Amino acid sequence: MNAKKLSLFGVLLLYVTMAQCCFADSVGEFNRQGNRLYDDQQYNDAINAYEQALADSPEVLEPKFNQAGSYYRLDDMEKAIDLYRQVAADSRDMSLVAKAKYNLGNCFFQQGVKQTDSDMQKALEDMQTAAGYWRQVLDIEPENEKAARNIEVARLTIKDIIDQINKQQQDQQEQQQKQQDLAEQLKQLADKQKSLADQNQQNKQQADANDITPEQAKQNYDDIQQQQSQLNQQTEQLAQQMQNDPNISQQPQGQSASQELDQATQSQRQADEKLQSQEPSQAENDQRKAAEHLENAAKNLSDPQQDQQQQQSQQQDQQDPNQSQDQQQQQDQQSKNSQQDQDKQAPDTTAQQILENEQKQHQQRQMLQRSGYQKVDKDW
Repeated sequence: MNAKKLSLFGVLLLYVTMAQCCFADSVGEFNRQGNRLYDDQQYNDAINAYEQALADSPEVLEPKFNQAGSYYRLDDMEKAIDLYRQVAADSRDMSLVAKAKYNLGNCFFQQGVKQTDSDMQKALEDMQTAAGYWRQVLDIEPENEKAARNIEVARLTIKDIIDQINKQQQDQQEQQQKQQDLAEQLKQLADKQKSLADQNQQNKQQADANDITPEQAKQNYDDIQQQQSQLNQQTEQLAQQMQNDPNISQQPQGQSASQELDQATQSQRQADEKLQSQEPSQAENDQRKAAEHLENAAKNLSDPQQDQQQQQSQQQDQQDPNQSQDQQQQQDQQSKNSQQDQDKQAPDTTAQQILENEQKQHQQRQMLQRSGYQKVDKDW
């Protein structure tokens, strides 16, 4: 009886052992298949193969690590970061943990590089996170030269970003002060314009009531007209000053203020002409319109809120509507080639290589933007 039980126990033990071996072979095959697809740059198919391996054995971390690398090459940093973090947290193999943390540093560094053209603060945070992961690598592998070099590159990059942020803040403060000064000048012009309109109105009322002689009324109109002419010149000079400053004229607030100023100068010219023609009522209407436009221009410039994201979005989305389909296809192909060049970059590359690669792609993007411009012949 005992012999039979032992024999049965041995059969069951052998069955279970063989099943586990087959299970491991299945995981290994899917992982090897994913690696072959990965080497062929078929990253989406590789991800699916690794997913099959994980479905059979979710506790095996190598397919998850390789899957993270595939997402990295597809420039999907969010998924790559999530998977690398899981590997680093769950693995008992410190060598694999070090590799995962090293690649986490690369992911955040890559994100930071891409953010430098749009969000310097976010770029700084990503660079600091990247350096933190590389320091954790050195805690595990003090002799890891790549991690040490990457920390030094990150340190210099962080210093450069901080300098740029400080300069941006200083430039922004100076620009805001300049806009505030211009807004104050516009308010002063608006007050002068209102004062002239009031003088015009008062002079007409006195003339209509015979409180002053026609000669005195005409002399007063002449004086008001001369002051109006001087005010016109001051307004035009200020408008030209704003137009010559690209930091103002290219901003949404500056553009709105310039439009208001154009309307103000137009109303002022009309007021000047009607004062010369002894048409005080019509001149007064134009004067008050000019004052209103000057106040609106001042309000636009004094608004501290600047919609920079909207402007950047408009610049990115702006495309030449007359661009031919062949040109668009050419740009798409060049963009695809650029992505393939990026895909050849291994996830465990150095920070310096990431910087050089991003600089190359940035230059390619600029070339694409320039080549995409096509001068349109006006037919209207």
